[in-house]
Amino acid sequence: MREIEKIVINEIGIPSILLMENAAIGVVRHCFEYLKTIDNPCVLVVCGQGNNGGDGLAAARLLSVKGIDTDVVFTGGIDAAGADAAVNLRIVKNLGVNIFSFNTEIKFESYDLIVDALFGTGISRDIEGIYKDLIDSINRYAKYVISVDIPSGVHSDTGLIMGTAIKAAQTVTFGFPKTGLYLFPGAECTGIIHFEDISIPRTLIERVDVKTEVLTGSEAIALLPKRKRRSNKGSFGKVLVFAGSDEMPGAASLACSAAYEAGAGLVCACVTRNTASVIQHFQREIVTRIVSGKNGKYCKESFENISGEIKNAGVIVIGPGIGRSIEVTEFVLELIKAAEASNIPLVLDADALFAVSEDLNTFKTLKTLCVITPHPGEMSRLTGLSIEEILDDVIGTALKFAKVFNVVTLLKDAHTVIASPDGNVNINTTGNSALSKAGTGDVLTGMIAGFISQGCDVFTAAKLGAYFHGKSGEAACMDESQYSITASNVIDFIPIVMK
Repeated sequence: MREIEKIVINEIGIPSILLMENAAIGVVRHCFEYLKTIDNPCVLVVCGQGNNGGDGLAAARLLSVKGIDTDVVFTGGIDAAGADAAVNLRIVKNLGVNIFSFNTEIKFESYDLIVDALFGTGISRDIEGIYKDLIDSINRYAKYVISVDIPSGVHSDTGLIMGTAIKAAQTVTFGFPKTGLYLFPGAECTGIIHFEDISIPRTLIERVDVKTEVLTGSEAIALLPKRKRRSNKGSFGKVLVFAGSDEMPGAASLACSAAYEAGAGLVCACVTRNTASVIQHFQREIVTRIVSGKNGKYCKESFENISGEIKNAGVIVIGPGIGRSIEVTEFVLELIKAAEASNIPLVLDADALFAVSEDLNTFKTLKTLCVITPHPGEMSRLTGLSIEEILDDVIGTALKFAKVFNVVTLLKDAHTVIASPDGNVNINTTGNSALSKAGTGDVLTGMIAGFISQGCDVFTAAKLGAYFHGKSGEAACMDESQYSITASNVIDFIPIVMK
């Protein structure tokens, strides 16, 4: 956004103060929407010295001239304000708006609305001292807060909390999204996010090489693979699933069912006999191939009679519920080599990632398309980073791994991040805590495979899988509470959210 604004100002010729005015108009629009049911409302606008504070001062001016009882807290003198902010500060003074100094004792609870324009997207160090006290007091006493561009204290790139941060009910952001609005823990501070156009041509996004995106519902639907009327099961691909064990047979059933619900033409589970019995009980459409095992898990002998299945697959799933042992690791590594020899795309999840972490050279030499779906604990094992380090930089962690090992990396979080080796990143914003249940990851894996089998590239398949998996979790909660949802409930709603 900083680069885009430079182009807008210096090349197109739109004055920066006009951008500030448009931003303020957008903020005030949402202020009035909130205040419309309140008689004789009073508003406090808390402004810093930079452009974010200037947006707040312009908003305070607009609120005041429209008859709203408005006060301002400004953190510096007029000489400390930027040029555009200083213009609005002088006008606000001339209008007779009360302007409180930084150290004034403010009764935040006496205001119906507080507009947070203290710090914008440029914050790079922890907030301390009286600034921290100010934010903490707002969080403690404010009735309702609307933040300007991004809640003060949230890092605009990483979503980290820089010492402390405003907890807003709404955030009005300008032009294009900022990644920090969607990455946790900052995402917990944003409330409802609104986008306001401030006269920035959308074509400029192509000039600054932005590779991070958030899908909207219409965009996700448009990316779904097209289904021709003149088709058969072969038109939509074969998913080959290696999942489940005697201890976790349901994982295979969930992954297979989800692949079908995502649109796969045929799903074949190559599993041990006990796992096959569970699959056949829950899903009659799934084809099973019985493989030999050891102690209810895969082993080297499991390869017998499956080479033909591998060659005919459109995508291979490995990992959900397969357990851990030396034999399982040997099986997984051999299966990956066999898939690579036939150039079959892979989706690796759960225990398959544990097996690969034993020898990361498997990834370094991998020459077939691959999606991995680790949670932070699994990512920690793959990278050697602590879980805390991973959660502090979800995008950076996923992107680095994707580039180094040439695999699409879907790193699970409250807002999952999907990174591709070419540097593209998707932040998925769908889903809720209902998905924090055993088996939901198996559903996601199956959905991704189902999209790949229909011809989606692996990055698009991972994006779609995450998006509609999250929407299914949300839809399931329309009938049940977030406490009660199971992975099977999520599967039931896949066809509904994909309409």
